Amino acid sequence: MNQIPVKFRVVQVIFLNAGVSDQKIFEMLKHEYPLDRSVNEKGIEDYLLSLKAAGLIELTTVTLNNNKLKQCYKITDYGTSRMKYIS
Repeated sequence: MNQIPVKFRVVQVIFLNAGVSDQKIFEMLKHEYPLDRSVNEKGIEDYLLSLKAAGLIELTTVTLNNNKLKQCYKITDYGTSRMKYIS
């Protein structure tokens, strides 16, 4: 199976699903990359932080759900302009 790298897939998921939560991203990728050791809550959080720092994504909402932060993301204009290199 020819899959794109996990970090690129995270950007692609956010591009296709504006306002998607970090938990939903993790659930989606857990099933797509069952053997990838970087696909865990901490790994996805690290990917999201680096993509946010690079200016590709931004937070839309942050809520507290069952004593756990739920963070939702959308792609930035800069991130949208870079999608041609990912897709």
